[in-house]
Amino acid sequence: MNLTSEQVHWIGGVAFTIVAVLLILYKTRVIRAGWLSYLLPLLLIGYGVESLIDPLVHGTAKPQNYGAESLQHIIQGTLMLIVGGVEWLRAGGQLKHYGWGLLLPLGLIGVGGVFMFHAQHEANVPPLLLLVQHRIFAITLWITAAAKALAEWPNKNSQAFSIAWLLPLLLFGLELLVYSEGGNSSTHSIH
Repeated sequence: MNLTSEQVHWIGGVAFTIVAVLLILYKTRVIRAGWLSYLLPLLLIGYGVESLIDPLVHGTAKPQNYGAESLQHIIQGTLMLIVGGVEWLRAGGQLKHYGWGLLLPLGLIGVGGVFMFHAQHEANVPPLLLLVQHRIFAITLWITAAAKALAEWPNKNSQAFSIAWLLPLLLFGLELLVYSEGGNSSTHSIH
C-alpha cells in the first residue's frame, strides 16, 4: 500500500473520529440504528488488524529502524483484536456480565502504555515532537479508559459515563488527524 506513517495515523484518525461521532449520536438517540452497536467492535478489530499488518501497509514507505515499532504494533493489534472480539459478543448480547465491559478499559490502558513508551523512527521533525505526540495519545487513551470503566461499573452515574467516555475517544481521533512527522504534505517545518 506504501502509506507513510503520517497517512496511517490520519486514516486511523478519520476512523476513530467518525465512529466516536456516530456513537455519540447513537447514545444520545439522535440516530436510532441498531447496527451502530457493532461499530465500536468493528473499529477495534480493524485497528487490531491494521496494527498486525502495519509493515505491509507501509510497504516501501516503511520508516527506517522500524523493528521495535513493529513489535509494539503487534502488541497493540493483539490487544485490540481480543477487546474487539469481546465487544462484538457484548453487542450481540452473548456476554452480559458487567465484568466483560471492563476488558475494553484494560485494553485501552495497554495500548496507551505502548504509546507512552513508543519507539520512534527517523522523521523530518525533532524526535521530541514524535515523543510528545505519542505521549498525548497515551494520556488521552488512559482518560478514555477511566471514563469507560466508570460507564461499565454498575452505579448511578454509569449512564452519564456511557456517553462521556466517547468524548476523549473523539479527541484521540482528532489527535491522530493532526499527527505530523514533517512529511511532504506538511506545510510548515518545526525547528
